[in-house]
Amino acid sequence: MEGTSTSVHSLAFMKRVLCVFLFLWSLTALAACGWQANNDGKIHLTLWYWNRVLDDTLIAQVSKQFPNIVLTSVKVDHYKDKLLTAMAGHSGVPDIVAINSDIASYYPDEDQFVDLNTVGAKEIASEYLPWKWRLGTTPSGRQIAIPIDTGPTALFYRADIFQKAGLPTDPEQVSAAFKTWDAYLQAGPKIAAATNGKSFLTDDLYTLFEMQLAASKDQYFAPDGKYIGDQQHIKQMWDLSSAAMKTQGVIGKAINDWNQAANNGRIASFVGPVWNKAILEDSAPDTKGKWRMARAPSDGNNGGSFLAVTTYSDHAKAAFEVIKWLENPQNQVIAYNDIQTFPSAIAALNDPSLGQPEAFFGGQNTTPIFAASAQNVPQFFSGPRDATVDDTLYEELLNVEFSGKDSEQAWKDAQQAIGRALLR
Repeated sequence: MEGTSTSVHSLAFMKRVLCVFLFLWSLTALAACGWQANNDGKIHLTLWYWNRVLDDTLIAQVSKQFPNIVLTSVKVDHYKDKLLTAMAGHSGVPDIVAINSDIASYYPDEDQFVDLNTVGAKEIASEYLPWKWRLGTTPSGRQIAIPIDTGPTALFYRADIFQKAGLPTDPEQVSAAFKTWDAYLQAGPKIAAATNGKSFLTDDLYTLFEMQLAASKDQYFAPDGKYIGDQQHIKQMWDLSSAAMKTQGVIGKAINDWNQAANNGRIASFVGPVWNKAILEDSAPDTKGKWRMARAPSDGNNGGSFLAVTTYSDHAKAAFEVIKWLENPQNQVIAYNDIQTFPSAIAALNDPSLGQPEAFFGGQNTTPIFAASAQNVPQFFSGPRDATVDDTLYEELLNVEFSGKDSEQAWKDAQQAIGRALLR
């Protein structure tokens, strides 16, 4: 009987050990799937983003704003590759994700994002620039993201070179003189003559094309998915850009040595987005105080990001409240002053504290230029395969610029290559 009792006790002990093992294994398995066992009664959320897309000081304040929420924020290198890998494997996907300006490439995976209209997005839609808000809306009508920032464009120009060429130098006068792209390009020969051919009006052919596209309501695809990048609105941009190659003093061919060209005066001006300011300051330190800013021949946008909530989250409403707070108008002003993410909220754009005089731009406060541009960007549609089209046009424009390829032949070759790619 003693042996039987010992066996029974041993069996009971083994069962307890097995239960503990299974419990620990289950916790490990849950953690591996991105879940944590939390006993603090709080909502735990995870945010993925990349450096300088969000203001870290604001992220640190989330727990104070929402005492019932614990937000774990992770800066991710090689961001899009890792996010797409997690989404494809349906494992380890965070609650909240940042999405870059290529948001249309996520439209085919819209089922992996919460329709934010179901948790309150409609109530704040009017606070944002309509064209920017619309980019977070899929063709089916689901609001998969809300805006972080924008990339409005303006004309960057060297006031000293413009003065030497007999061109206006005051920002308002420059804006008035260059209300069309044709008028802008006519300044090329004057700059060439005044600098003995050492300076050019703008940097390269593709930028000239890209900045026209950034200001167009019609781009590469229609909302129904039809390809329209072979139509006249794109051909006109192509023709204007290509013709600039034949006009003296316009194109500086500065694709491969842009920093040097900006610093040594080979580039007298260019149209670019607001984030180009920081690039220019880093690239051309010797030109401090010589640059100014004016409205571009047409107002466009290039860049700007979003925040989304994934369907892998158990707390979609709480996650939405966090991103709504992070991107409210007051916090967008703070973020712009901290990390220069240009606002997408209308009230933030009109905030008098948004900008200050900038020494690099001769003491000019450039913010009102970009704010006006942002509020005049036309509503446009981005398609999931925009990059396929744009990359092909870019390659052919390089052929025109550097190899002397006939622009008509380059256009035909580009459209044929695009047609083949879109069939895949």
